[in-house]
Amino acid sequence: MALIDVKVKLDLPDGVELLGYERCEDGHGFEVKFPLPDFCRCELCGQEEAASYEYKKTVYVVRDLDLWGQPSFLVFQPCFHRCSRCGHRQEHFAPFKRKKVMYTYRFEEYVLRMLIGSNEEEVAGRLGISAETVALIVENQLKDDKRIDPERLIAHVGFDEISLKKRHKLYVTLMTDLTDSRSPKVLAVARGKDTAATKKCLAKLTTEQRAAVQTHRVDMGKVYGPVCSCLFPNSRMVVDRFHVAKNFNDVVDDLRKQTTRKYKAKLSKAEKKRFRSLMWEFRRDPKNLKPEEQNALEGLFAELPVLKDLHDVRVRFKDIFDTAAARATAEEQLAELRVRTETLGLDFSKFWTTYDNWKIGILNYFDERYTSAAVEGINNKARVITKRCYGVKSADTLFSRLILDLNRASEAVERSIAEVRQMAAGLKAVFLAFCT
Repeated sequence: MALIDVKVKLDLPDGVELLGYERCEDGHGFEVKFPLPDFCRCELCGQEEAASYEYKKTVYVVRDLDLWGQPSFLVFQPCFHRCSRCGHRQEHFAPFKRKKVMYTYRFEEYVLRMLIGSNEEEVAGRLGISAETVALIVENQLKDDKRIDPERLIAHVGFDEISLKKRHKLYVTLMTDLTDSRSPKVLAVARGKDTAATKKCLAKLTTEQRAAVQTHRVDMGKVYGPVCSCLFPNSRMVVDRFHVAKNFNDVVDDLRKQTTRKYKAKLSKAEKKRFRSLMWEFRRDPKNLKPEEQNALEGLFAELPVLKDLHDVRVRFKDIFDTAAARATAEEQLAELRVRTETLGLDFSKFWTTYDNWKIGILNYFDERYTSAAVEGINNKARVITKRCYGVKSADTLFSRLILDLNRASEAVERSIAEVRQMAAGLKAVFLAFCT
């Protein structure tokens, strides 16, 4: 590839001046200098005096943002001040990097953007750095993200758990900020799914923040609801409708299996296969069935009338949650459905017992129709992360990955399509002036 000289405008860190440029193979080195303070305070004895700098007989080569896909470095000669009282030698650090590292702040931010949707080993391989360096960058950059700003307003909170290992082992609890429904954020991750884990997450919120929470959205487990009700004095518990529906549909499936067990025993192999295919129509919304599918389902109901009762009850239950305009209306309609199941001789006592125990939280859904859909989506995201990283066994590691892939996801898009097109149009306008 041919090499040519070209003049390029570079974005340097604030206060940094360019002294020279050298190229070594595919690496670009920019010699820089930066302002030094007039006074220096000794970090050992505390004496402050006029600075007298000495330069080390070496240079630091600090990794910066790539230039045209090739590594670039800021090169400078380090200096130090020697205290006149205690003789302590104190180095003056460059303003564009951390102490004891050889990469700039903006290179750290670039590494984080590269990590979104990837893992440490892959990013390290692409950038020519070690996986340990990537892990250190993540630790340094995300320190502030893991602390919740005391001034942050949190109105809605969601709780759920996820298993990091197969066979329901190594659970962690996730606390999510649902204040902005379009952009939920993970607030805390704690190992376990018990009361201690829940309290550990809530301990990150100040007393004022807990008092400002309006709703907490949970499943019907025995931990999250009671603990949140105690520690959120002004919050209403909202039980997620999809967990309620799952509980109801589990009872429907149990009754269906009891009803069809003897019936299937009399069928041939081909008839059993056809019967299993009809179960998909049984579970689907009737509005989405084709006429031939509806007719096949009606034929099954003629042979097993109990299935029609179960089907109608399930559809009615869904309609209540979809259409009930107010809490009182929903409560009345659910009471009517309860009487109907009893009249039909369908044993839904297991569900109605659960409903009685969680009635307030279930009915709170109908006030504003709040759900835990975002929380379940974050759970799925966490599962994808564990698979992409070939297993995650630390709650803190999962928290870091969720911050990158969820809380900071918008940073992965450095330029929008509109911005790039605007740049191209601007360059076109500039170069058109030179066209003849």
